[in-house]
Amino acid sequence: MSTTTQHGYLVIADISGYTSFVAGTELEHSQEILSDLLETICMKIESLLTIHKLEGDAVFAYIPETKVARGDTILELMESTYVAFRDRQVSIKRATTCTCNACRNIPTLDLKFVAHHGDYIVQQVRNIRELVGTDVNLVHRLLKNRVTDATGWRAYMLLTQKCLDHLAISLENAHVETEEVEHLGRVKTHVLDLHARYREITDERRILIDEADADVIFRIDFSTPPPVTWEWIQDPLKRNLWMQGHVKWTVGDRPSGRAGKGASNHCAHGESISTEVTLDWRPFEYSTVDSYEKNKRTMSETIRLEPLSNGGTRVHDLMQLHIPLPRFLRRPIARFVLMRQMHYDRFLQKAVELAGEEHAKAS
Repeated sequence: MSTTTQHGYLVIADISGYTSFVAGTELEHSQEILSDLLETICMKIESLLTIHKLEGDAVFAYIPETKVARGDTILELMESTYVAFRDRQVSIKRATTCTCNACRNIPTLDLKFVAHHGDYIVQQVRNIRELVGTDVNLVHRLLKNRVTDATGWRAYMLLTQKCLDHLAISLENAHVETEEVEHLGRVKTHVLDLHARYREITDERRILIDEADADVIFRIDFSTPPPVTWEWIQDPLKRNLWMQGHVKWTVGDRPSGRAGKGASNHCAHGESISTEVTLDWRPFEYSTVDSYEKNKRTMSETIRLEPLSNGGTRVHDLMQLHIPLPRFLRRPIARFVLMRQMHYDRFLQKAVELAGEEHAKAS
C-alpha cells in the first residue's frame, strides 16, 4: 500500500441523538433501526465517495480531489443523502406497529455532515487500512462544534473554508462560525440548515416533461454511477468536451452561489448565443431547463437519471421544441435537426466514453 500523501475531500455523516437513543431504548430494536438508517446513508455516499469505515453512529468517507471536477457535486451528495435518510426514517416509523421506546423515538434521530479538504495518507498495517494525517484529525474534531448552541440546528452541513475554496463555490445564507480546535488552531466554517433545505427540496413543485409531450427522446446507458454521470451531463466544461467544439458552454448566473433552480448557462453556436435557465433541479435524479434565444423560449428539456443494477446509469433526455407548428410536423423536424444535423446522439455516446474513461482512471 502506497504511503504517498493524497489530497482530497474528507466527509463524515454523523447520526445525531445516537447516544441518548440507544441509552433510552431497547437494544435489539434500536440497533435494527440504526443499522437500517446507516445502510441508507452508505448506499447514497458510496455512489461517489469511498467509505473508509463506520464509526459507531457515523460514516467516514473520502474522495481524491481529482475525481471531483464540479464543486456542487459534494454538496448535492450530502443533501440527497439527507433526503434519503429523512424519507427512510419516516417510512420505518410508518411501517411499524411496535410501541417500544426505540420505535417511538425514531423521530429523535437526525443527521449532520462535516466536510473538509486536506491531505491524508492511506496507511496499512497487517490487514487494517487507516487514513491518517492532521486533516483527518481535524474533520473528526469538528464534530464537536458550537453550531447547535449558536443556531439551534440539529441537522446541518458544515464545510470548512478550505473545503469551500477548493470546491470553488460560495454559500449564501450560511451561518459562519470560527471554531477553536485544540492543537490545530482556528478554523472558519460555513454551515447550512438541513431542515430548511429538506423543506425546500420536498415542497417545491416538480417540473418534468412527460414522455407523451416530448418531441425527441434520447436514451443512453453510462457505465458510471449517477453522481458521476450527473456531473458529466450538467457541468458546462465537461459538456464542451463531449460536444467536441460544436458549441461552447459557459457558466451563467448562480443566484444562490451554486447550480440549482434559477441558475443559468450560456451556449454559443455559430453567431448565436442561447441561455438555458433551470426550472427544476433534483441532483442525481433529474433536471428541467428552458432555453432562450433573443429572449424567446426555443426549447425545454428534462434529463432524468435512472440507476442501473450494474452500478451504471441510464440517461433519459426528453426535449420539447417551442416552434409555432402542430405536433405532427414539429416532431419530425426536431428529430431531423437534433439527429441528422446536430448528431446529438453521437455527442451523448462521446459523453459515455469520456465519463467511463475518467472514472476508470480515477478508481
